[in-house]
Amino acid sequence: MSSSSSSTSATIYTLPAAGNNDGSNTPSPSIREQIELALKGTKEIQYPGEGEEDRAWGYKRSVPTLVLYDEEGLRLYDKITSSAPEYYPFPDELHLLKEHGEEIAQSMGFPVGGGIAKRHRRTPKEDEQGRNQDEIPDRPWKPAKWGDVALGKYNNGVNGEEGLAGKEGSRERDLKSGQAHGQGWDVVELGAGALRKTAHLLLALSSSMTPSADGSAPITYHPLDLSEPELRRVLGEMEEGFGDQLRGKVSCIGLHGDYDAGLELIRQGKLSSLGQEMSASKDKTDELGLEDLSVSSLENERIINQTGALPIPILSKGEEIEPKEDSPLLSPESIKIITPQSEISMLPSEITDSQPSCRSTSNDDNDNDSGTWSPLSSELESNPAYVQHQDPKKVQNSFLHTTRTKEETKTRPLHMVFLGSSLGNFDRESAAPFLESLPLKAGDTLLLGLDGRPPQGNEGKRKVEIAYNDPAGYTKRFEEHGWDVVKNELGLDASNQVKFVGRYNEVLGRHEAYFRSLDEQTIHLPTTNEDITLAKGELLNIEWSYKYSVSEALNLFSQADLRVVNSWKAPDSEYRLWLLERPQVIFPDRLSASLTKTENKMAVEKVKNGANKQDQVERAAGVPKWNDWLDLWKFWDHITLQMIPKEMLHKKPIDLRHICLFYLGHIPTFLDIHLTRLTKGSHTEPEYFKTIFERGIDPDVDDPTKCHDHSEVPMSEEDWPSLSEILSFRDRVRLRLKGIYDSLSTSTNQKQFTRHTGRVLFMTYEHEAMHAETLLYMLAQSDLTRPPTAVSTPQWDILARQWNANKQENRVLAFEGGQIELGHRDLESEDADHTTADTWENHEFGWDNEHPNTIKRVKPFKIDSLTITNQDYLTYLQSTGRYAALNKDSAPASWLQVSGSDEWQIRSLYGALPFNVAAQWPLMASKLEIEEYARWKGGRLPTEEELRFLWESQDGPRTVGEGVNTGIKNWHPTPPTNTSIDNAGKKIYGHNGGVWEWTDTPFGGLGEDFVPSVIYPGYSQDFFDGKHFVVLGGSFVTIPSIAGRKSFRNWYQSNYKFSFIGGRVAYDV
Repeated sequence: MSSSSSSTSATIYTLPAAGNNDGSNTPSPSIREQIELALKGTKEIQYPGEGEEDRAWGYKRSVPTLVLYDEEGLRLYDKITSSAPEYYPFPDELHLLKEHGEEIAQSMGFPVGGGIAKRHRRTPKEDEQGRNQDEIPDRPWKPAKWGDVALGKYNNGVNGEEGLAGKEGSRERDLKSGQAHGQGWDVVELGAGALRKTAHLLLALSSSMTPSADGSAPITYHPLDLSEPELRRVLGEMEEGFGDQLRGKVSCIGLHGDYDAGLELIRQGKLSSLGQEMSASKDKTDELGLEDLSVSSLENERIINQTGALPIPILSKGEEIEPKEDSPLLSPESIKIITPQSEISMLPSEITDSQPSCRSTSNDDNDNDSGTWSPLSSELESNPAYVQHQDPKKVQNSFLHTTRTKEETKTRPLHMVFLGSSLGNFDRESAAPFLESLPLKAGDTLLLGLDGRPPQGNEGKRKVEIAYNDPAGYTKRFEEHGWDVVKNELGLDASNQVKFVGRYNEVLGRHEAYFRSLDEQTIHLPTTNEDITLAKGELLNIEWSYKYSVSEALNLFSQADLRVVNSWKAPDSEYRLWLLERPQVIFPDRLSASLTKTENKMAVEKVKNGANKQDQVERAAGVPKWNDWLDLWKFWDHITLQMIPKEMLHKKPIDLRHICLFYLGHIPTFLDIHLTRLTKGSHTEPEYFKTIFERGIDPDVDDPTKCHDHSEVPMSEEDWPSLSEILSFRDRVRLRLKGIYDSLSTSTNQKQFTRHTGRVLFMTYEHEAMHAETLLYMLAQSDLTRPPTAVSTPQWDILARQWNANKQENRVLAFEGGQIELGHRDLESEDADHTTADTWENHEFGWDNEHPNTIKRVKPFKIDSLTITNQDYLTYLQSTGRYAALNKDSAPASWLQVSGSDEWQIRSLYGALPFNVAAQWPLMASKLEIEEYARWKGGRLPTEEELRFLWESQDGPRTVGEGVNTGIKNWHPTPPTNTSIDNAGKKIYGHNGGVWEWTDTPFGGLGEDFVPSVIYPGYSQDFFDGKHFVVLGGSFVTIPSIAGRKSFRNWYQSNYKFSFIGGRVAYDV
């Protein structure tokens, strides 16, 4: 609805109802109906806890919280924020926005302080590389894949600006183009908020922008609220108070409706259309509905997020494909492939390939040219039953191409704002699903204000209680106004009186607000024509305000698939502003938690009730689910197709490893070899790939001519397969795996799902994850590597200030010793005894060196609580006089000397960083280098059993979980932390900063019962040579299923210095 306030013209759009959560269009109940339903209550008294004190706060009836927030209620709430200093959430949040507004804006991706900070200076070679990408390819354009090395920015390929993003991340690209090309940013605040806070945020976001000459502001602020008068007030006051400062930088368009309607507007991609429709609709209608807006390119992105697939055009017979030039995902097979129905993908009675072979043949010349064919595409062409409109949820071609489309990058970045700890009014069970439902894409953020639990004890309890019941009575008047609304809706008179009471429930971490009936009273419910009686002193619940400790907040964000970009804490309370994003690559801390939490609960219930017994894979705890593979392929493809430029494919960032291109072929080849053995089928063509790509190398560091058995690879660049051939092969192997999963998910094939099958799926999954990490530590050694864009680019200056200010002190932990179990029971030869999933569905798989489980005796020892940092190692070098003579050969490989200087930088996947930025990161170095430091400090490296003993102790760190830097939460290390207790009384376990850790234990089998793998016999025993040592834990890019498995054992040569491995000092007692 377009309308004008008394002081200024304010544009407000009234949104149509989004429908109920059950998908129906039944109108939502009225306020009166909600009041009556709540007052009817429950038969049994509900007690908010199990303690003696809780008995005095039992209740059967409630009043809906929405009665507090009518126009008068909002005015009274504003009085609390301006006149009741005891209500700390408001002034503390205001302080954070004032003091840290520029940091928040910078972290959200807005240009601050004169522009965008560069990651590092471009070299002449990189400049030349950038110029080359501006050239149009010589050969004729045709549908292309991500990864086609000939693609430049003109057709948005892997090496173009929309693909690999040049040397800039997607966020920086958006910043540069946002104002210059009219893209801009949308800021949506859930709730109209308080102008005194929001204005400071908008001023910070627009601080370095130049007002546009034509009045078209780059930022559009959208307050979303149920109250139209409140929207008018906020927008009017915004213009009156800050119009001169925001004009030409920020425009305001109010959204009148509930959260569901506003979020649906965003999901449908119509938010950015509002500004364009404004002038056209202003003179035509008073109300703008969703149906009146043009659908933006975000519609496809929404379908991708919901279904994992793009909609596929349905072709008439003989119709030629005319791909749009701005979609790099279009290729012959990506247009044609759909998820086969079960009758297509069903495998024979034993697990064998349903296709006799996977040859790279096609009758389509274009397909031959591009080298892209799949075992399903010809089936699709020949069978007209498959050429039909499908439910988008069944369209699953996107697992072949996990990189983002240009359509996504064209949409305006969205920054959602949810202040005032409003999320605290959700119960804990509802908060995570709500956050999970927010439609955030790459480059979007959520700024969340969230009050924390106060310190335990009377002082903390009193602080909260006085905040919600201030001495001057402002809060009391606000709460009791809600009862005035009830009386007005139900037609009650002055005899129906209650008073506001409340308390802080320390156990549940929430403030509880109630109405207490002053007398016995009868209340008539006009809608149902019923009477209810309130006893004297009876309580009616009106509102919860949940507080979140740090561990509870991190758990909440993890459940909602949100990553913490940064946070800011108030100096005098536990109130925090959290900046969150939804990364492109997400690995839940538990394997196969990739379904939404609601879906997981439903799946578990189905299994319990027997309705889903045919889904054997879902029930097998140790087997990766199909969604786990999709997550892994997003990770792998992001590394291989977005971080490796074409000129790097035939280079060795580390001389002891293969060229980068080898690993792109090795992963699908390894998978195909083991699927062929599993199914007793034929190799996917080209079959000769198995000759050159089967096995990588780990040569002797001292004498690289000595090496275990490995594949013989081409010696010259022209003899290697092309990237296009490798990616086409990759896609065919992925489709082969999809067919196996489709088969195993059907009820008629339960006998096929043997433990051997599960082991092959487990092994090939973890093998790919390990090589992703190998590639990443290789890429960290090259200045050609393109930085990751799966998460927002770290703001190093902000993070460095926080890291250095919050540096934790090392503590020496003493242990009396005891017993520790290493390994687990997982004997591969016993797989033959488990031919149906029912007998092994809870089995934990591992690699051959993890078996058998063995008990080790640990003597008393001491050990540092923190890993060695870069600053620690610098101090050691300076104290021993070695720093002056330090050079590239004697320095850790993670250090890089500044050219023509004695200064050092730290390597990262984002390029070389100033030493002060990464000074508190864990040192990544060889065992020999870390041993030297340990001896200088009077200690040694821990043994395998000592390090495991530390990690299982009450005070020790952990290798997986909320706050622990493993699982690709960050694409860089962070400072190590100590274990602490938060205000909920829960332990926040420390972590080592995101590195593997060296031990002093030579790598070998666990005791005399080591049995090499039959499937992969050379995995471990080739390295029982006395030169390799056990490495434990996981790094910042280790997937959770590896980092969290206590039995997992890694190994490296003691003088190998390139991996993401650190260490800590142990001491004899």
